[in-house]
Amino acid sequence: MELEVKKRRAQLYRYQAAGFFICILGAVYVFYMVFGIDSYVMAWRFGSVIFVLVTASVCIVYALIEAIACLIIRLGSVKIAEILATECDPFLYEACIRRNSMVLYKDRILCNIALAQHSQGNYDRAWETLQGINPRKLKGIFRANYYILLSDQYFKRGMGMQVHELEQAFLRSISRQTQYQQEYERMNGTAAVTDARLRRKRDWKYFEMLCAGNNLTRAIENQDYQSASRFLHERIDLNGNAVRPWMKVNYALKEAQIYLGLGENESAKLSLNYVVSKGNRMWCVQEAQRILAGMGTEEEKAEKAEGNDDTSDS
Repeated sequence: MELEVKKRRAQLYRYQAAGFFICILGAVYVFYMVFGIDSYVMAWRFGSVIFVLVTASVCIVYALIEAIACLIIRLGSVKIAEILATECDPFLYEACIRRNSMVLYKDRILCNIALAQHSQGNYDRAWETLQGINPRKLKGIFRANYYILLSDQYFKRGMGMQVHELEQAFLRSISRQTQYQQEYERMNGTAAVTDARLRRKRDWKYFEMLCAGNNLTRAIENQDYQSASRFLHERIDLNGNAVRPWMKVNYALKEAQIYLGLGENESAKLSLNYVVSKGNRMWCVQEAQRILAGMGTEEEKAEKAEGNDDTSDS
């Protein structure tokens, strides 16, 4: 594990080093170009308009260079996130992100750590980690993941009646942010309006995901499998094209639970086998194996009972 963590972290450091190096080159470029231009000579020979255009073009090129550098740095973080999202290895993912500095984005990092622990089945550790997070400092997908994880923890701890309060807290956080965004729109014009509206739409979608997931859990607990099936499909549809392998594994386990409740054992087996084959080191794999073993035992008992019946008839 330690060697693999070092390997993944080294990959992250390479991306970060390349990004910072490009940033430095960009800074040297813009400094040389701006201060290397004789503004008086250019203004005298070509006019002040040409000088302004040349300076603006230099700044635009610099901005593009910096944007490329930021994308490269971001790509390093994406590679780490892929450990959970694509490889379905929450243990390695936690080990890698624990090496991150918590000076700037402590709550975001803790949220990712809680997600990793939850995916491992270490619910007590995930609960403790969630208690150390200030949700007011979270935005976007981090805030959504915080409330999704905390809701699941409430269900597992027999506190399902209080999950509605979490949904309302999430809704209030969106409403509070909307007030700030409206003021921001008023002060900054059309571009700010478009950006803020996109953020509001995204946050509302996260709220719908939270509610759909909680309704799915409630329906399964209440053994209302028809409603559970509807909520599962609703939850999957809300993800759209953003469904990653680790999400598919989680959904497959829920799907298997629904199939079992409806008495469709063969369909449940297909979903459980998918979890086992694709889930790698996620907790879902252990749960799927446990259910499959139980189904195998029940089938053996049924076969023995049939054999005994045949013997007694003869």
